Amino acid sequence: MPQPPRHFYHLTDEELGPLLVQAASGGIHAGNDFFGRFNYVEDLFEGRHSAALDNGISLLLRCQAIDAQAYGEIHKGTPFYWIGTAAFLVHDYQTAVFFFDAAVSEDLRAGFDPAKSPPMKFILLEGDDPRQAAQELVKATQSRMEDLLDQYNSIPGRPAGSSNIDMPAVRDRFLRPAVSPQRKEWRSLATTLISFIIEWDYRARVLGLRVAEGTAEPFYIHLFKGCLLLESLLKANPANPIPPDRKTLGVVLQHLHRNLGIRRNLRISQTDFPTVLADLNGAHDSIETAIQFTGRIRNTVGHDLGWRVPLTKSQYERLLRMIGVSCLHAISTLYPDGSAGYSL
Repeated sequence: MPQPPRHFYHLTDEELGPLLVQAASGGIHAGNDFFGRFNYVEDLFEGRHSAALDNGISLLLRCQAIDAQAYGEIHKGTPFYWIGTAAFLVHDYQTAVFFFDAAVSEDLRAGFDPAKSPPMKFILLEGDDPRQAAQELVKATQSRMEDLLDQYNSIPGRPAGSSNIDMPAVRDRFLRPAVSPQRKEWRSLATTLISFIIEWDYRARVLGLRVAEGTAEPFYIHLFKGCLLLESLLKANPANPIPPDRKTLGVVLQHLHRNLGIRRNLRISQTDFPTVLADLNGAHDSIETAIQFTGRIRNTVGHDLGWRVPLTKSQYERLLRMIGVSCLHAISTLYPDGSAGYSL
C-alpha cells in the first residue's frame, strides 16, 4: 500500500475523501495528524496569519462538504486551535474565542484530560502554563484581566464584608463552571468576557487615528457588548435568581441592589449619549457609579448608534473600565465559589 504524502496541499476531493474517512475512524491522534498536514499550518508558523485563517476555514468547509458524517466524527481540536490563534493575530477576537472554545468542546468530546488541553488553558486564562503553543496570547489576555482586577479591587463601594477577587477566583467562580455541563448557559457569557477584554487595547489604540468626523460603530458596539454582558451576568446569577417577570435592567438592578451594595432606585435611564459623556467629567470612582454609567450606556448606545459626538480615547477607556469593573463586581458578589461541584 503506498504511503500517503507528507502534505495534503493539492489533493482533489476524490483523493481527500478517503483520507478524511480513515482519519475520522482513527481517534484523536489520527485527526491531529490529518489536519496538521495542510498549508494553513505552514501559513500560520511563517507569519501569514490572514492566509492561515482563510485557508483553515476553507479546509474545514471543504471537509464538511466532502463527507459530513466523517467531518462530525473526526477530532478537530488541532484546526480549531490553530485557526483561533490565526484569528487572534489578525485582531478578529470574537472569531478567535469562538474557535478556541470549539477546540475545548472537541477535547472534552474526545475524553481529553482538561488539565492538559491547550485550548482549555486559553478559556481559563492560564497563561503561566507552558504546555500550550499560544501561551503568549494567553499571557497577554490574562495580563489585561489582571489589570482590570487590580482596578476593581482598588475602587470603593463594595458591600461590607466583601473581599478582593483575583484571577484564581474568576476561574473557580465563573470560567471553569462555564465549560462544565452543569452551566452550559454561562458558556457564551465566559467567552464574551474574554473577547471583551482582548478587544480593549486594540480598539483604544486605533480610536485616535481618525481625525475627521465619521463612524464610531466599532467602539459603540464594543461598549454595548460589555453592557449586555453585565446584564446577562446579573440575569444568570446563581446567588439571587431573577424572577421571570423581571426582565429590564433597571428592575434587575432593583432586585439585586442589596447583593451589589447599590441604591435600590439607581437611575440608569438616559435620553442621549452626549450627556453620558459630559457627565464623565464630574463622575467619581465607585462601584455604584460604574454600574450606573454602564446602565446609561446600555440605554443609549443599545438603542441608537447614530450619535454625533466626538468620543476621545480617554473617555472610551474610562467607560470600558466602568463596564469591566461592573462585570467583575457581578461575578464577585453573585457567583460564589462552587468549583468543586462542577465536573468537566
